[in-house]
Amino acid sequence: MNRSHSLLMAAGVLVLALTNAVVLVGVAFNRRQPPDSVLSLTERELESQWSWMWRDGENSALNLRLQYRVESARNLGSSQNGADAFSSYGTFGPIAWLDQEKLAALGFDVALPIPAGTHRHYNRMLGRDVLLVLELDGPVRARALQASRDLLAQRESEIAANPERQGSAQRLEDAQEALQREEHAASRLFIVDAGLNQTTLRERYPDRTQYAIVKGNVRPYLMPDGRSVKLYGAVTAVRCETINIPLQFRETVTHDRPAGVTVALPTGAETKQRFMLNVAFGRRLEPWIVSGHAGPT
Repeated sequence: MNRSHSLLMAAGVLVLALTNAVVLVGVAFNRRQPPDSVLSLTERELESQWSWMWRDGENSALNLRLQYRVESARNLGSSQNGADAFSSYGTFGPIAWLDQEKLAALGFDVALPIPAGTHRHYNRMLGRDVLLVLELDGPVRARALQASRDLLAQRESEIAANPERQGSAQRLEDAQEALQREEHAASRLFIVDAGLNQTTLRERYPDRTQYAIVKGNVRPYLMPDGRSVKLYGAVTAVRCETINIPLQFRETVTHDRPAGVTVALPTGAETKQRFMLNVAFGRRLEPWIVSGHAGPT
């Protein structure tokens, strides 16, 4: 019995050692130089993940979570709500560029016409693993900024034309606050494309300081549009959302408040950058922090 117990213990230790060795080899391979891309991100794109314990200003955060956005297909092209198309965080909802043609290019069977009882066909489709392109402070963010500015100009025109119109003042205030968030607080990181071949995507997006390629998952999404239904895709997972904070960068990431607690931005307010981290995406398209500093650049 003692011999069997010793053998089991030894086998367990061996399995644990082999598992750790595989993990370390994977990390080493991912971090072989040069990395595939390096993005300079701030607290706008990196949200602290806190443990359940928050007391006496104690900093117990161990990870950062990527804050990426999508250009939603909802309200697309609407002058009334165009800014809303850029407001979605996370992975839910239809994406403007992930249309039926793009889904077909990613390997989905989308040949069945959408009317006439096809909801079951598309709703039962499983997601597919793909490569996603993250764009930092590029053309999509510029469109988001312009949409917010256009909406504010529209609200200003409305209230100038009819100051007594019910709700005009509140809509103007909402538009002002939305523009402030877009300019000073909202993430500048957008998912802008998807594909199956890393080389092809990198040729399309050669700037490795503005575009990162990561692993993810997408699936079809049926979006009601009036009396009809349109087919788009939605991102259901981004495989690199969580980034560990090494010990040497703990002091760099200054924490003013727990994640999920927002601070209102009055009109004209400037937010102070708390940190900037250079995040590399390696051979396995997994991220890690390579350098950084606290405070504004």
